[in-house]
Amino acid sequence: ARATATTRGRRAMWIKSKTDARGTTRARSVDLATCARALSEILPLGAHGATTSSVNLRATVERRGLALNERFLDESMRARTKLSQVEATLEALDGARERMRTALETSKQKTSSLLRETARAKEELSVIESRRELVNSFAVDFQLTKAHVDALTTVENASGENTEGASTAATAAPTLPSVFFQALERVKVIQGNCAKLANTDQQRAGLELMDVMTSYMETAHEKMRRWVVAKCRLLAEEDDFVTEGDERALRKAMSALRLRPTLFKACVEEVTRTRHNALFRRFITALTRGGAGTKPIEVHAHDPLRYAGDMLSWVHQAVAGEKEFCGVIFTDEAIEGDQDAFDPSKEMLSKVFDAICRPLKVRVEQILASASALEGGVMTAYKLANLLPFYRNLLGELLERDATITKTVSDLCESAKTSFADAVAQHGAKYRKLSLAPNALAGEDAFSPPAVLREGVASAIELLESVATSSSTASGSDAEARELLALGVNGVIDPIVGAVEAAASRATEQARSVIGSSGPKWSGHAFALNCLHAIREPLRSHAVAAAKVDELSRAIAKRVSDVADGEAGTLLASCGLNDALELVVLYQEQHGAGDSVMAKDPALQIDKLASALSTLVDSAGTNAPEFNEIQAPSMRGDVVSRYNDKLIEAYTRVYAAILNPSSGYGSDARSKVRHGPAALSTVLG
Repeated sequence: ARATATTRGRRAMWIKSKTDARGTTRARSVDLATCARALSEILPLGAHGATTSSVNLRATVERRGLALNERFLDESMRARTKLSQVEATLEALDGARERMRTALETSKQKTSSLLRETARAKEELSVIESRRELVNSFAVDFQLTKAHVDALTTVENASGENTEGASTAATAAPTLPSVFFQALERVKVIQGNCAKLANTDQQRAGLELMDVMTSYMETAHEKMRRWVVAKCRLLAEEDDFVTEGDERALRKAMSALRLRPTLFKACVEEVTRTRHNALFRRFITALTRGGAGTKPIEVHAHDPLRYAGDMLSWVHQAVAGEKEFCGVIFTDEAIEGDQDAFDPSKEMLSKVFDAICRPLKVRVEQILASASALEGGVMTAYKLANLLPFYRNLLGELLERDATITKTVSDLCESAKTSFADAVAQHGAKYRKLSLAPNALAGEDAFSPPAVLREGVASAIELLESVATSSSTASGSDAEARELLALGVNGVIDPIVGAVEAAASRATEQARSVIGSSGPKWSGHAFALNCLHAIREPLRSHAVAAAKVDELSRAIAKRVSDVADGEAGTLLASCGLNDALELVVLYQEQHGAGDSVMAKDPALQIDKLASALSTLVDSAGTNAPEFNEIQAPSMRGDVVSRYNDKLIEAYTRVYAAILNPSSGYGSDARSKVRHGPAALSTVLG
C-alpha cells in the first residue's frame, strides 16, 4: 500500500511538470510571435528584404532606439517645464495661503472682541424679538388701534372734519366712522380679556386696562347717543327718508345703547322730544304752506268734510311713518313676559304726537261747530261723525288705545256725535212747534194726517235716504254706525211723533169737553193712529229705521188696545156685565175659601147674569162700532178683532162660571141662559 502511494505521488509530480513545460512553451511561442510582428514593422520585407534586413537589423534597432530616447527626452523636458510651472504656482499659492493665514490670525485677534459683542447682541435681539411678540400679542388682546380710538372719540361732520371728545354735539348732518361699531365690539372683547387678566397675578394691569376701556366705552356711548338724536332730528325734518346705511347704523346704535338702560331711556326721550317738535312744524307747514307738489290743507277750509279729511289723513300718514321709523331703529329685544320692561316704540309713539293734538282738535271742533249753520248741516255733521270713528280705528290699529292722539280723535268722535245730534235736533225743532190737532172732529178728512206732517215725514225720508247712501262709506264699526243712524232717525222722527201725541191729547180733550160732539170719545186715538201709520209705513222700506218702525208699531198696538178695550168696556158696562165680570173674577181667585159661592151673591143671581148675557148678544149686533175714523184697513181690522175678542172673552168667562158646579147655580143653570159663546161669535162675525 505504501509503495502504491509513492508511485501515485511520483506520477502526479511528473504530470505537473509536463503541464508547466507546456505552458512555458506556449508563452514563449506568443512572445516570439509578437517580436516577429514588431520586427516586420521595423524591417519591411521586399524582394531582397531578407538579406538586407539581416545586415541592417542592428543599425535599424539602434536608430530606432535613439529616436525613441530623443523623443522621450523631449517629452521629459516639456513635462519638467510643466512641473516647474506647477511647482512655482504651488509655491505662490502656499505663500498666499500663508499670508492669508497670517492676516486671518491678525484679523481674528483684532475682531475677537467684536465677535463677542455680536454674539451678545444676537442674544439680546432674540430676547427683544420674544418681548416684541409678547407685546404684539398683548396689544392684540388688550389694546385698540389708533383708527379704533379715533373712531370712538371723534365726531365726523358733513365736511369731513373731526372734532375730539364726546362733548361736541353732532352737526346737522353727522356721520359715524365706518369702523365705529367694529371698534365698539373690539372694546367689549378687550373688556372680557381684562376681566380674565384681573383674575390672575396681573390684577392691577387688568383693572387699569379695564378703566381705560370703560372710558372709551363711555365716550363712544355718549357720542353715539348724540349722533342718534341728531340723525333722528334730521330724518324728521326730511320726512323720514331713511337710507339703507342709516337704517343699519341706527339699528346697531340702538342695540348697543340698550346695554345702558339709563342712557338708552334718556336717548329715547330726547329723540321723542326732537321728533315731537319736528312733527309739529311739519303739521303747521302742511296746514299753511303745503309741501312739495301739494296745496296747503287750509285752502279747503270752506269744505268742512274735505278739510277734516285732509287733516286726519295727514295725521294717519304721519302715524304710519312714525311707526315704521320706530320699527327701523328699535329692534325687538325687549324681554317677553316682563310687564315692566321699557318699550321704546310705545314710549315714543305715545308722546311724539302730543304736539299736533291741540291744533287738530281746535280745527275739527271749529268745523263741527259751524257744520249745523251750513246748508245741509245735518248731512255734513253725519259725515263727520261717520268719518272720525273710521280714523280713530285706523289710529287704534297703529297705536295704543291710551295714546294721546288716539284719545284726542276719540274725544272728537264724541263731539261729532253731539254735533250731529244738535244738527238733527235743530232740524226737527220746527216740528215741535207745529200744531197738528184737527180743527173739527167731523167729516171724512177730520182724522187724516195733516199736510205738514206728510211734508215732515217726506223730509225725514229724504234725509234717511241720504244717510243710508253715505253709510256705505267707511265708518268706525257696525255698532257705531247703527247708533249714529238711530240718533239721526230719532232726532228727525221723534219731534214729529211728539207733535202727533200732543195733537191727539188735544183732540181727546176736545171730544170730551164739547157737548154734543159727534165725534167718538177716542177721536184722539183715531187721529194718532192715522198719523203714526202715515209715519211708520214710509219708514218700513229703510232698514236703518227698523228700530224706529218697531217703536212706532208698539205705540200703534197700544192705542189699538186702548180703543178696542175702551169700546168693549163701554158696551159691557151698558149691559150690566162689567161689574158682574169683576165679581166673577174675584170669586174665581178666591175659589175654595169658606162660603165663597157665587150663587149666594145678590149681584150674581142667575136671572141677572142671564139677562146681562142676553142683552150683550142683542147689543153686539145693533150697537157695535165700525171704527171708520181709523183710515188704515189693517189697523181698523186690528181694532175690530181686539174689540170682538174682548167681548167674547168676557161672555165666555161669565158663561163658564155659571155652568161650573162649584158656583152653586144648580144643574138647570144652562136652561136659564138663552145663548152660548158661539152665538155671540156669530153675531160679531
